[in-house]
Parts: sequence; structure tokens; C-alpha cells
Amino acid sequence: MNRISEIRRLHNEELEKYCKANEILYTSMQKLLEAEKTKKLLKRNALVQQNIDKEIDNAIENENK
Repeated sequence: MNRISEIRRLHNEELEKYCKANEILYTSMQKLLEAEKTKKLLKRNALVQQNIDKEIDNAIENENK
């Protein structure tokens, strides 16, 4: 088992223990975490796209001067 898989397994075990201790459904917590990951990825992608658009606009402005 590689290091990343081992870390994921340990995190999942800790999450499961936490959920049991606090009477939270483990599957619900996993879905919530996946939704947050997706939200962060979309936000990051929007920022990257914004930076690309800004560079394109700057290049066009410099060309027109």
C-alpha cells in the first residue's frame, strides 16, 4: 500500500470514529466533505479562469498600443 492510500485509510478511520462518537452518519459526513471539495475546486477553477482572462486582456491591450 502506498503512502497516500495509507493516509486516506487513516483519515477515514478517524472520521468514522468521530462520527460514531458524535452520533453522526458516516455516509452523510463523507457526502458533505465531497461537496466541500467540489466547491473548493470550482472556486479555484474560477480564479484560474479569471487570471487567464486578465492575461489575455492585458496582452490585447499591449498589442493595441
